[in-house]
Amino acid sequence: MNKENQKLIIYGGAVLLAYFGVLRPILNKLGITKSKEAKTIDEQENKTNKENPFSPVFYKLSPSGSKLLTGKSADYFAKQIYDAMGVFGDDEAKIYGVFRSMKTQSQVSFLAERFQVLYKTDLLDYLKRGYSNWNTASGLNANELNQVITIVNKLPKYN
Repeated sequence: MNKENQKLIIYGGAVLLAYFGVLRPILNKLGITKSKEAKTIDEQENKTNKENPFSPVFYKLSPSGSKLLTGKSADYFAKQIYDAMGVFGDDEAKIYGVFRSMKTQSQVSFLAERFQVLYKTDLLDYLKRGYSNWNTASGLNANELNQVITIVNKLPKYN
């Protein structure tokens, strides 16, 4: 390999490293481009009520006999999520634990309904924004929220 080809490979590698290591994360943070995780979140938010387990309507479309949470247990889990979001830090393990304890997507939907009744906000929005109505450092970041979505999407729809 001659010196010109070596230089071309080195410069090309440096450009790729600069883009993927520096520029792309900055563009993602500014919202100019979207990461894979952010696209997954957008897809989840844009699902219809009958496809979205984070919708308070989803569980109402389940077949009769589907096992849901009791109101008391849904309220308990809603409080666990609400309390896990802090001003200066979140307890992601507690949030993941709540969603891992769900047996079906319809249970998540019922939890979302109870969360909305109790805290007057959408569950997915709350996970994304935390206490703040502004898209700030509060709430789960895209990777953390994507992990919650992955946990829920792996669950069966109904039981």
